[in-house]
Amino acid sequence: MARLPELDEDLVKLLHDRDGVETVVMLQDGRRLVVYDIAWGYDIGDQWAHVTTNISPGREGAAVDVFLTSEVASLIDPGTDQRIYTAS
Repeated sequence: MARLPELDEDLVKLLHDRDGVETVVMLQDGRRLVVYDIAWGYDIGDQWAHVTTNISPGREGAAVDVFLTSEVASLIDPGTDQRIYTAS
């Protein structure tokens, strides 16, 4: 079976490139997650990644969360309070 194109490549790349830098992930349900690093993957046939936060290397006091990239509303850089990603 051919691999489906992921719909979230830019989002995953942005989170990955910010490894070690605090990023606020705002989810569509209103949850606000503080993220320092991610691990992600796709199940067979998925177009959206499942993301686990703050586990590698982990950061003391940082919550470990799991979400789908399809749930992301926006990313905010708390250092500048600027929105760096908005879901289309």
